Formats: sequence, C-alpha cells, structure tokens
Amino acid sequence: MPQELKVFLGIVPVFVLLDYLWLGRLMQGFYLRQLGELARREGGVIKPRLLAAAGVYLALPGGIVLFALPRVDPARPIASGLWWGFLYGVTVYSVYDLTNRATLRHWPVRMAAVDICWGGCLCAAVTVAAGLFR
Repeated sequence: MPQELKVFLGIVPVFVLLDYLWLGRLMQGFYLRQLGELARREGGVIKPRLLAAAGVYLALPGGIVLFALPRVDPARPIASGLWWGFLYGVTVYSVYDLTNRATLRHWPVRMAAVDICWGGCLCAAVTVAAGLFR
C-alpha cells in the first residue's frame, strides 16, 4: 500500500473525531443559532446528510495529504505541519464560508469567521498528525 494512502487512512478518523467534538459537542449551539432555519435539524440537533458529510470527510484529509503534507519538513513536523496545515485549512474553509456569504441570503459574518479559524486549527492539527504518522 502506498505511504500516502496509509497516511490518509490514518488521518481520516482523527479529522472526523476532532470535527465531531467541535461541531457536535463544543459548538453545536453556536452553529444552530447562527444558521437558524438553514440548519437541517432533528430533535434540536444538526442532522447532516451523511453521504455529503462522508464526501467532506474524505476530501479534506485527502487535500491535506496532497497539498499540505508534501510541504511539511520531516525534520520539523510539528512546526511546519502547524503552518502548512493552518494555511490549507484557512484557504479551504474561506472558499466555503465566503462563497456562502456571497451567494446566500443569510450567512453570518461571525459564524464565517469562527468557522474559518476552526478550519485552520483543525487542518493544522491533522497535518501535524499526518507528519508524525508518515
């Protein structure tokens, strides 16, 4: 099995777990309040479309392996992983949030800012894990 595939398979659960803790536990109320009627809800909690969520949880770690990890210095996997992962995350989450801000009637600035920061932190942490795993 190619090393990149091993790293990918190793970081997908890390990515999913961290994002679940953020979205499903720590910040769920914030996102529900910010999204208002845009959120898919069931029993007072966000109810994502699982197939679409699976695509996100494969694409983002895949992007880390393809775009951030090759830039990580093996001699300094933590420092360089934090830097390149953060840049990747801020870029990807900015595209998502700012596109929604530009095209949807209601996409709160505060939520976009929090989400972009989270994307940077999440991808930084997962890129460090990928750098240490490889």
